[in-house]
Amino acid sequence: MSYIKIQSNQSTLTTTQNLLDFEVPDYINGIDMDQSFINISYTIDTTETDDTLTGVHNFITLFNGVGSTALTNQGGHALFNSCLVRNITMTAQRGGQLESIQRADLINQVKQQFTKNIGDIQGDLHQSIMNLPIQYNYGANQARNLVTDGTMGTSTDVGRYERTGVMRINLKDVLGLGSSTLNLAQLGALRIHMEANLNKFTLKEVPCWSSDDPPVIKGGVAGYWKTVDVPLTVGMTDVDEIRFGANQYEFLTKKNCPFHVGMKVNFKFTQVGDHNTPEEAVIKTMEWTTVVGTSATPTTPAGTFVTVTFSNNIVDSAVATTDITEVEMYPVYAATAELSYVSAELVVKTVANPPQARGLRYRTFETQQDFAGASTTFNRTYEMPGNAVASLICFDTARNNDEFSNSFEGNLNQYQLFVDNVGQTDRPVTMRTAAPYSKNPLHGIMFEKTLEVMGLAYKNNLDVLPNQITASALATPNEAAVISEHAIYAPGSHGRVTVLPVIYEGDGQRKLLNIDLTKSADGENLNLAIFQMVERTVEY
Repeated sequence: MSYIKIQSNQSTLTTTQNLLDFEVPDYINGIDMDQSFINISYTIDTTETDDTLTGVHNFITLFNGVGSTALTNQGGHALFNSCLVRNITMTAQRGGQLESIQRADLINQVKQQFTKNIGDIQGDLHQSIMNLPIQYNYGANQARNLVTDGTMGTSTDVGRYERTGVMRINLKDVLGLGSSTLNLAQLGALRIHMEANLNKFTLKEVPCWSSDDPPVIKGGVAGYWKTVDVPLTVGMTDVDEIRFGANQYEFLTKKNCPFHVGMKVNFKFTQVGDHNTPEEAVIKTMEWTTVVGTSATPTTPAGTFVTVTFSNNIVDSAVATTDITEVEMYPVYAATAELSYVSAELVVKTVANPPQARGLRYRTFETQQDFAGASTTFNRTYEMPGNAVASLICFDTARNNDEFSNSFEGNLNQYQLFVDNVGQTDRPVTMRTAAPYSKNPLHGIMFEKTLEVMGLAYKNNLDVLPNQITASALATPNEAAVISEHAIYAPGSHGRVTVLPVIYEGDGQRKLLNIDLTKSADGENLNLAIFQMVERTVEY
């Protein structure tokens, strides 16, 4: 067993040049698809408003068009890595076309929404493009190596903290054969072609501060940024070291610290008369000091302070006339930030002795898309193939090529589905369009049965996308605030997921699917995507 990296046929990868082709030679005996994946490498390039000092800037990626109340472009909610693959096709030299999934981003997002619980999502964050907050702070972007303990030394070079990040797409998340072991000696060489969603991200610099002058913290803990070394007395010079934490209990753990070595910062002084002006600086050193707790009454736990050393004097001159009684630090944002794609590679896990067979039997998805104008009613009939097992009916929210897709219809009041004029349920299924957004128990029963028929585990009953940041992130990025951990899956009128389930009889006959919808309001145009899971057999 070994891993082999296969570069894409395309040498250039950009937001507009987003077609990728990978060719797997047949001299590789076998592939464990479950442990194989695609890596898309990227960098984040920044410029400074004042390039006298260059800092290390951390970002989260916002998903354009996802998480809104009226389908406005906001982007507060997050999607899984599979959203990067819009369309994907896999062919084999002797097996022909094995899979061709159109709008794979939509169906695979929906599939993972309900088959991954919160623990699965949290456990995969180390390889996820979503960045969920931890105690009001965000972790480092994969294109950054942030350090909260240590020193830059004598140099102010921040390049060591910037690196090439990776967006990972597991084949098991985007292909029906993604959990199989393939024998290439029998199938022949493989070719994977995909269209990637690379132009739909917006970078948001964190930690979250407003665009005021001076800025105001947005959703974090103000005590993290305040000094305990007060006052800075009249006549004091060469102030390049400050101990932070409003008290010793602010930083119970280092993960609470929202700043890092190399961050470009500025300051707010509390001083009667405002006789001094703060100077921008770069954090050069962070050193932690533990304060021992006491067992006396009242008991006080141990706590920590962090002493920060800066690249230069943070006061424009000697402290003049009156003491500076408080210093509050805040980050200086980059003037510009650009997501640049470097390359793409397929990483395959080889199998020396793959199983031999006379063919393959597997399940994949086929897609039917339809469009209807805004209306309170919808009733149409579609022909389903004889090898269809079940369908998931999705509502595409993307309105242009710059937006990601989620399945959501906020005005859906009730639905009833018929297969060959036989109802999937004996009555219409209601969907509450106002808080608390409850669903008829029939919906949950049918959804669970459908996933079971499809061979998928129903592990998550939450029909809300994980939230990264307040939903105004794209409209007013510098006013968006970090949320607390308990608000990541908070229900609301935005960021919800709407999917309708259908089960077919396995008699091999083509079927007619009738969809009857009633909406509480006309709302937006209806973009329907019907994904039918089909059984296929390939002989060789």
